[in-house]
Parts: sequence; C-alpha cells; structure tokens
Amino acid sequence: MVISLSLCATLIGQNEQKPTQNYPRQEVSISYGDVLLAFSPIYDIWGTSNYPNYEWFAPNTYHGDEVSPGAFSLSYMYEIKKRLWLGVSATYTSFYQKVYDFSHQKVATNSGHKMAIMPMIRFMYVSKENFNLYSAFGIGVSVGLFDNNETDTVDFVSHPVVQFTGIGVSVGKDLRGFAEFGCGPRGVFNCGVQYRFGK
Repeated sequence: MVISLSLCATLIGQNEQKPTQNYPRQEVSISYGDVLLAFSPIYDIWGTSNYPNYEWFAPNTYHGDEVSPGAFSLSYMYEIKKRLWLGVSATYTSFYQKVYDFSHQKVATNSGHKMAIMPMIRFMYVSKENFNLYSAFGIGVSVGLFDNNETDTVDFVSHPVVQFTGIGVSVGKDLRGFAEFGCGPRGVFNCGVQYRFGK
C-alpha cells in the first residue's frame, strides 16, 4: 500500500510540473469581394468587341458583356510579434462571356478561371480583444485558364499580382466579422468571417 501511494504521489507531482503549451495566435478566414479591378483571362486574351465583330475567323459573331460571381478568398495568418501578422491568401475568381450571332442568338459561352496565391503581411494599428484596425500588403502570382468555346481552345495565362488593404476592421472575439477596403485580387471591398485561436 505504501509503495502504491508513493507511486501515485510521484505521478501526480510529474503531472503538476508538466508545462502548459501556449500556441501563438493564429487565424483562418473566408471572404467575398468584388472584381472591379481584377484582370480577367477573357479580357487579357480577347478583349471586348462591338457588334458586329468583323474578325476574319468569326465574322458573324460578337461578344456580350463579361460577368463574374465575385472573388472568394481563403486566408491563414500567424502572429509573429505583437501587432505584426504573417500569412498567405488564396483567391479564386471566375468570368463568363456569351457569344452571339447576327440574329442575337447565343452560340457559345467563353469562360475564364483564375487563382491568386499571395504571401501577406498585416500591421495592427489597434489590437484590442474584440476590435482590430489594420492594414495589409501582399504580392504573389495569379494563374488562369481561358476556355474559348468558339474555337474549342484552352489558353493558360499568368502574371504577378499585388494586394493592398488600406484599411481593415474586425470585430468579435474568437469568431469575428471583418471588412476591408483596398485593391487587388481580393477586391476593392471584401468582407467575411475569421476564426482566431491560440493564446
């Protein structure tokens, strides 16, 4: 009995001495933004055309307006020191453009898809438990695929991209809402939700 009690006391003592692990603050977020300043694969390759389109290989067609459902972003950020965060952001954008003949009947739909990957850095002006005010900057690369249904061809495009967030605001504790104004693949205006964890 004495030996058993001694062993239990030793194990309890080791348990109490075990250091608590504190992980630095981290954050994952999803957001939606406009595409006012986005570079479209459709515009990059073909541009827009007035009616009628007198191209040699497509004399009887013209392109309609280009539309996009918006920019969708997924981000991960890591606090490297007080007020300074580092991370990465991925933004997906798609574009669609209808093609019409002389009788205004749709004959095809061209489409483009782009993915921008950017390392990001964020500086917090105000860093309270339930309120943050910040700016952010990122530079990376965007890759895109353009599907031209008129000629059954697929083109690949890529170019560097820059994301600048002039002002960002987030409100909440662990689960937070945020809104940002800036320019780049994420949009002039984008908003979404963040989940923050760590110490």
